[in-house]
Amino acid sequence: MNATSITTHLGDVRCQSIFTPSKEEFFTDIETAAGGKGEYPCPADMLAATVASCMLSMMAWTGKKHGFDTRGISIAAQAEEKGGKLTALHFHITVPQNVDGGTRLHLEAAVKHCPVGNALSSSIEKHITWDVAG
Repeated sequence: MNATSITTHLGDVRCQSIFTPSKEEFFTDIETAAGGKGEYPCPADMLAATVASCMLSMMAWTGKKHGFDTRGISIAAQAEEKGGKLTALHFHITVPQNVDGGTRLHLEAAVKHCPVGNALSSSIEKHITWDVAG
């Protein structure tokens, strides 16, 4: 198997993941409420960030395809867990530049086509809010 990442438990409920092509690394911890140190994101927060990155990548691709600039758009993401189970992901999308109605429709459609978010179970609710300039 040609793995794209290797994750290793380092002890003390902390893990290290290495993206094998570039050797870039990141770390995860468990939530402080569960005994983690809180120094690194927990896996649920990483999942929320991953879905946000996918959404933003789809918006950037759509902007490139249709000829509008998506630089500066950001997504704040948060995971919600209840009873030890991931129940919802919350996303707040900020578009700092003025966009017309057609561009906004393209951006909203791009978000809905995020393959990572669409691969998640429908039991995980996704809440998306927008803050668009203009």
